[in-house]
Amino acid sequence: MEKELSELAQYGCEIAKKEGAEFADVAIGTGRSISVDIERNIIKHGDANFSSGISIRAFIKGGMGFASATSLEKEEVVKAAKRAAGLARIAQPDPDFVSLVLPKEYFSVDRLFDDKIAGLDVGSAIKYLISNIDAARQLNSEAILNGGIEVGFSEGVLANSLGVLAPNKGTNISMGIQAAIRKGDDVGFFFDFDYARMFSDFNPNDIGLNAVKMAMKFLGSKHIKGGTMPIILSPLSAHSLFSGLCSNANAEDIQRNRSYLCNKKGEKIASDKLTIKDEPLIPGGMSSGRCDGEGFPHKPLTIIEKGILKTYLHNSYTANKAKEESTGHSTRGGISPTNVNSVLGTKKEAELISEIKEGLYVAEGGLHPNPVTGDISATIDFGFMIENGKIAYPVRNVMVGINMFELLANIDEISSDFREEPGVKMPSIRINNVRVAGAGV
Repeated sequence: MEKELSELAQYGCEIAKKEGAEFADVAIGTGRSISVDIERNIIKHGDANFSSGISIRAFIKGGMGFASATSLEKEEVVKAAKRAAGLARIAQPDPDFVSLVLPKEYFSVDRLFDDKIAGLDVGSAIKYLISNIDAARQLNSEAILNGGIEVGFSEGVLANSLGVLAPNKGTNISMGIQAAIRKGDDVGFFFDFDYARMFSDFNPNDIGLNAVKMAMKFLGSKHIKGGTMPIILSPLSAHSLFSGLCSNANAEDIQRNRSYLCNKKGEKIASDKLTIKDEPLIPGGMSSGRCDGEGFPHKPLTIIEKGILKTYLHNSYTANKAKEESTGHSTRGGISPTNVNSVLGTKKEAELISEIKEGLYVAEGGLHPNPVTGDISATIDFGFMIENGKIAYPVRNVMVGINMFELLANIDEISSDFREEPGVKMPSIRINNVRVAGAGV
């Protein structure tokens, strides 16, 4: 299959060039996906679909034309290539466009494809869900579960008119379950998930059980007075914060002056405790791969080092515009980080909690800043009050307010323990002097 896909991708580039394109690239692939959903504890439906497709970009004087097709028949490739070139001819020229990427050597990345995942059927997926429903309902018969499982494999090739040829092949499996428990007017809600590229990394057995356990903990939530206090972000919340921070370092937003990180490269933006790396070559990582969406080689990248913003994330266009090298973060439709990891601290999460007299623990939910100003005003839907070094009770109607730079500067600890998912280790973090607003008591 790889040979056939490679030949079709190169053929698409040739047709686009014959139609007048100065540059062209083609992404082509095929795959299968399985999806099974549960709604209110019942299996609702299961689907298994095979799909294929091709997308072609053509460039003339920097103007881009784009076309796609869902068939891999040769005549459909020709049609798509001609449409892309035709659209490029009438597109607005862009003097900042220089070139697509040139061929380079790729690093190898292991454990991205698993025959066991590729061979799973709908029946197997249903069994995982039923097992989780049964275990969760045994713990609490009033639990209402929603969610599902997805399984997929894909094989594809990326080629461009400058000689790039990058085959790729991968598998994925993911399951997520939401649990809700009602006691009169009181509702406890939470969720859990797991995902992997390799079946040996997939741990589906306790997802529903964990979701119900946490939902039960959120029953009996209370109002709080609020004030200025330390908060601890759980592994999921901290990872959401750090991933969002790296996403805001994308050079497209920087060059368009729509990121709070504009003009911050080389400056100290965070506590010395914070070092963040983007690591796309981790074996089995969910966002791992040999190259980005344009065929530029992936490589590890330090984005923040001891609080200093070291780089922006580039694709070929933004890199050429900035007269820098691409960092390999193109998604073809934009720029995005891959496996975001922070350097771990020296204290466990329990120690971070034990040192707080009064504070807030955020179990889930990101503190998402305004992408331009960096201001954060967020409702905490899954939070606990910390009193005298212990998790005391769940809270309701709570908001936090802080600017992103103030938050980053106030990070005083990153935990040594973490939640691990393929490609990422997610520690907890403690942030001092956060404004917390409650509804009174």
